[in-house]
Amino acid sequence: MNAVLLVDDERDFADLLAERLTARGFQVKTAYDGEEALRLAADGEIDVAVLDVNLPGMDGLEVLRELKKVKPQAEALMLTGQRDLATAIQGMKLGATDYLVKPVPIERLTEAILRAQERREERLEGQRMAETAKMAALGRMAEGVAHEINNPVNTMLSLTGWLEDLANELAGTRPKDGPDAAVLREMLDAAAKMREHGRRVKDITAQLLCLCHPEQQQRPADRASAQIDLGGLLDGQLAARRARAEASGVRTVSRLPGDLPALALPPAAMNADLPGADLATALGNILDNALDAMPTGGELRISASRAEHHVRIEIEDTGQGILPAHLPRVFEPFFSTKQVGQGTGLGLSVAYGTVKAMGGDIDISSTVGSGTRVVVSLPC
Repeated sequence: MNAVLLVDDERDFADLLAERLTARGFQVKTAYDGEEALRLAADGEIDVAVLDVNLPGMDGLEVLRELKKVKPQAEALMLTGQRDLATAIQGMKLGATDYLVKPVPIERLTEAILRAQERREERLEGQRMAETAKMAALGRMAEGVAHEINNPVNTMLSLTGWLEDLANELAGTRPKDGPDAAVLREMLDAAAKMREHGRRVKDITAQLLCLCHPEQQQRPADRASAQIDLGGLLDGQLAARRARAEASGVRTVSRLPGDLPALALPPAAMNADLPGADLATALGNILDNALDAMPTGGELRISASRAEHHVRIEIEDTGQGILPAHLPRVFEPFFSTKQVGQGTGLGLSVAYGTVKAMGGDIDISSTVGSGTRVVVSLPC
């Protein structure tokens, strides 16, 4: 992103330096004192801060100390005169990447900023790799737990069927108003509840397995299909995120025709009482990713159209886009380019598994700096 915060109380020097950095492709914010610098840092993204050591009020070291609290991932460079070298070195102990002695040649400053950005990216990539490894280990554990739970649940369901058969057989040999009739009815009711809860457990374990292997998700074969109002579902997901979009300065554009067909979908694996909840979650995850890509404003467009045998849904944002190297991995479980702690990397993976399980398809295209488009195709 090349976002640079330039902090210097010499206005003419700071403004000229900002112009020269902007001409070299950097996005520069300029502050003339420490308080203003911290306000700018709190309100936006900062990759590298260039701090003058001698500032009025809060000096450069104090600003650096507070900046690390506000933006711990930001790198910092110290600008100093010859007599302040000891102070600049102290700044490096507080986390600054380097120090530069005034007057600094613009080429050297540019190189120092680029090195600081590379260091930042390397550190973030290391953190992401560690987080991915941790989440992958969690996924493997979840997969193992799911398999271990499935084995006794399958036995329980088999025994439940045997109990139902036995109770029905006994009921056929006893008078309907006899003393055993009430007990047999209770046995059948209990067996039905055991079967219901056993299937619920299997649905939960299937979801765990889908997080590790989305392509293995299957439709429940023993449930009736449900008719889903696709237009209403899309409107609802967009409405649920409108307040967040407005807070981020994102304009939402919806083009949903009124004659969209109802989709025949199996009840959701996540919640059998809410048919279509899995599709709502999948589309909601895509919308959330689009909003994540536009933290400082943009446009979110959602449209749908009917083709011969399917419905095509397009969700497009004007955000920062996805790097070509990352694009092939976006549907992998636990893969995320967000900062550590801001995402699990499961959103698009769950969306992929859900759409594929419905017999549909999902595709994503992106251009760095221009935005991303996700196309979901579902049979109708």
